[in-house]
Amino acid sequence: MIYLLIPLAFLADRLGKWWAAAYLAEHGPTQFNALFTLVETHNRGIAFGLFQGIGPLVGWLTLGVLAGLLLYIHRLPREQWLARAGLAILVGGALGNLVDRIWVGEVLDFIQTPWRVGIFNVGDMMIHLGMILFILGAIFQREKKGENTAVAADLE
Repeated sequence: MIYLLIPLAFLADRLGKWWAAAYLAEHGPTQFNALFTLVETHNRGIAFGLFQGIGPLVGWLTLGVLAGLLLYIHRLPREQWLARAGLAILVGGALGNLVDRIWVGEVLDFIQTPWRVGIFNVGDMMIHLGMILFILGAIFQREKKGENTAVAADLE
């Protein structure tokens, strides 16, 4: 069930970019209020627009990292569902940006808010949300080593 979060986060990113591209083509940059503006930018680098022009290289490197994360999700105990869910959401968001990096050579960013530096997209939001959930899961759903030791002692 956790693996269903990957395509859902990916789909949210793809639909967000599709909608934003269509909206911005028709309306141009739009400030809805002091906290939310839509503006089109194309990131050919990595996070926060760093290292412009290396997007495709970063894309292929990201593919390897995502494969490692999928393996890690699979190996995490089911009891650590929050950490697993966080990583699945992160992978889905990263896959959305990966598709752009590899096939287009750049990522469409379109959300601007004073709460975060730079302009970002739904995939970036999924990556951040996934990291937060993973960290919370890692903190609050830690494997209790004492319980495993006690069970092992009972078996001897």
